[in-house]
Amino acid sequence: MKNVFIVVLIIKCCTGEPRVDPLVSTARGLLRGLRAEDGDYDMFLGIPYAVVDEDNPFGPASPHPGFSAPFDAHHDGVHCVQTSGNTVSGTLQCLQLNVYAPNKASSARTLPVIVYIHGGAFVRNHKGRANLSPKFLIKHDVIIVSINYRLGPYGFLCVSEPGYSNQGLKDQLLAIQWVRDNIAAFGGDVNKITLMGQSAGAMCLDLHLYTSEKLSERVILHSGNGLNPRLIVPQNDSLSILVAKELGFSGDGIKEALDYLSRADPAEVVKTIEGLNNDRNPFTRPCLEPVGDGAILTEYTENLIPKVKGMDIMIGHTNKEMLSTYPNSDEEFYSNFKFSDELLGGFDGVYDEDIVRQFYIGDEKPGEHLQDIIIDYGSDFVYVYPTERSIDRYLEAGARSVYRFVFSYEGGRNRNKHRMNLTSAGAAHGDDLGYLFDMDMFQDQEISDDDQEIIDVMTQMWTDFAKYGDPTPSPPSALGSRWRAVAARRWCLHVGAPLALASRPAHQAMTFWDLYYELHGEHVIGYKP
Repeated sequence: MKNVFIVVLIIKCCTGEPRVDPLVSTARGLLRGLRAEDGDYDMFLGIPYAVVDEDNPFGPASPHPGFSAPFDAHHDGVHCVQTSGNTVSGTLQCLQLNVYAPNKASSARTLPVIVYIHGGAFVRNHKGRANLSPKFLIKHDVIIVSINYRLGPYGFLCVSEPGYSNQGLKDQLLAIQWVRDNIAAFGGDVNKITLMGQSAGAMCLDLHLYTSEKLSERVILHSGNGLNPRLIVPQNDSLSILVAKELGFSGDGIKEALDYLSRADPAEVVKTIEGLNNDRNPFTRPCLEPVGDGAILTEYTENLIPKVKGMDIMIGHTNKEMLSTYPNSDEEFYSNFKFSDELLGGFDGVYDEDIVRQFYIGDEKPGEHLQDIIIDYGSDFVYVYPTERSIDRYLEAGARSVYRFVFSYEGGRNRNKHRMNLTSAGAAHGDDLGYLFDMDMFQDQEISDDDQEIIDVMTQMWTDFAKYGDPTPSPPSALGSRWRAVAARRWCLHVGAPLALASRPAHQAMTFWDLYYELHGEHVIGYKP
């Protein structure tokens, strides 16, 4: 009886009728999903797209071979090895993705696809529905895909031995290829795939724009790009050897240390490396690889041209990115603040701290009374100016269109302000995601009318961009005009209360950084004349 049902289902899909049950025949086999209870869509949770070699967990993954029997895509609990507080959780076999498809999607009515790459400083988070529920976006007739990729040392080890670095980036490429090969079976339009990422996910995604030929038609980058300071780190064998020695290794060769770590308990590896890691000297980040088979990042982005000819790009950030990085209130931190702490991440030791300090606070002594300005400084250097520089590169490289946004809205769904109890004005890093995705942290909270308006407007514009390459083919009444692509006036949409289209965001600061980089650009880490 089951086989008869499957045949009937396949016939219906081939003749263009909507799916009547969440069972899909893909190139990798049959997948059985779940019917969502919070909208008219089906969920296919925990689909394996690749396999990690557990004898060589720091090495490349292989595409998943597929299924000989129907696979029950019902489980969303798998995530990659990571720490949460003092607890280590996750598994090496974590390379899975979720597909959320509106019921109306079919072979006769294919829908655009958004593939989301999560953030989390390259060491945490996952694809799960608990923080990335698609129910706001999927109402606009798009298919949503979210992916896991290896994190921490298993995803972003940085060593001189070929074949061990940047596995997280390579996992993402395998996931994107899986989508291209299989999404048509869910009613997805393979010619309308938008890649979207936030924070570390956006940085990874932009690295793909520099290193891979056209992976999609469109890209959306939230709070991260390939020119972000501290993003790319050099090879550092000594740190990996140190981790191995902490766990009992007695040698001094990098290959032997990696072999030893490959046999170690992943929880102990991650716990040890987390203890040695820090935000100012991270070594689980994308890094320069030895040139050879499988290498994808062998040069700093400072010296590369993004491969974006003919693509549509949306890029933006919040207005107070560092609000969730710098302390909410800490007189000692702000009175001892050193502008050089950020500059050291972007320059090779030659920089002019005095002129930067003079521009932002003049002759005043740093202190908590200048917290807002200091947050602006960190946000400008780490997020805003890299966005400005990235836009210039996209346009020079022939991008078809670039749309820029700044998220400044303060409401009940600002994720990090809510989670961290931040009281300062502005929108912190990650605060925009609560208006695109539903999250368990807000499940007991009624959505206010103002928040609902931002949800409706943002999800409409983001999905229209995925559909048409234009976020406002029909301008929302809350905006009153079209969101214009970046041009000579550097148009930018301010997502706040109210929404507003303006030009040249943070104009004075961006002019300052233009001049600063003109004077010191040869000292940007990785730069080659």
